[in-house]
Amino acid sequence: MEIKQLHYFKEIVDQESISKAALILHIAQPPLSQQLKRLEMELGTTLIHRYRKKWELTETGHILYRYAKKSLLSMEDVKRQIEEIEKGSAGTLRIGVSSACLNLLVDYVSIYRKLFPNVKISIEKGNSEELLRKLDHKEIEVALLLRLEHSAHCDVLALKQQEYVVVCPRSWGDVFSSELVTFQDLAEHPFIMLAAMEGHSYYENILKAFQEAHTIPDIVMESKDLTTVIAMVSKGLGFSIIPRVAYAVPMEQLKIYELKQFDFRVEPVMIKTKGERVSKATSHFWELVDSIRTDITHDWQ
Repeated sequence: MEIKQLHYFKEIVDQESISKAALILHIAQPPLSQQLKRLEMELGTTLIHRYRKKWELTETGHILYRYAKKSLLSMEDVKRQIEEIEKGSAGTLRIGVSSACLNLLVDYVSIYRKLFPNVKISIEKGNSEELLRKLDHKEIEVALLLRLEHSAHCDVLALKQQEYVVVCPRSWGDVFSSELVTFQDLAEHPFIMLAAMEGHSYYENILKAFQEAHTIPDIVMESKDLTTVIAMVSKGLGFSIIPRVAYAVPMEQLKIYELKQFDFRVEPVMIKTKGERVSKATSHFWELVDSIRTDITHDWQ
């Protein structure tokens, strides 16, 4: 039994006439009559009792009519959903984000939601290594993270570069005499450091900066997760050095200092696997970020 047969049968019942149904369906009456007979033979039942000028649905005809209405409505709904997904006005945006870029993602998603309110958004959080693996396994379609040194296999959308700043607990008070601090100043306090990650040179650059300042950092804790690092800083356990855009707790718990003698910057990027087809929902998100990527900034004051 095909959808077309159900469509023909429903139209015959709705019009209470094979000839009227044939006109609406734009087919000749004899072929339509044959379709009805074929359907009855397939099901092994009489669907319509036909008289000279009258006809009526049988009990099995009523059952099939209800089924046909339900099936055709479901098919229309499926077509509508497919059309919306292909247009990008529905479907699912599957995106991964690193802790350092979470705030950027919030900004972009808030704008995207206004334009595409029917798109479901699935967000996977992880470090860069985890996100690359999820991208390779097609668990996500795009990822927002800090630029990696080995991303030649990806299409890359570069966002605004970010300098590094020092974050300290406000509970420490004015621990530094100036808004610009040196690595000699930092060496006197406990340091919560972002751990080394494949594809990033942050860890080595920080240690090199301390070495060039002829001092050694007091590293009391390390974590690959920026959210964990900042949460520890907010509890007064130490300071950290993080990208300016990356904060994950209310800023009233932190105090921000600029760094002297350190011009190393990071570049947030959005990536997707090169040559891989992405959904329309994801394609629209990529285009949106591309169009507004230089307009989003954060106030750290």
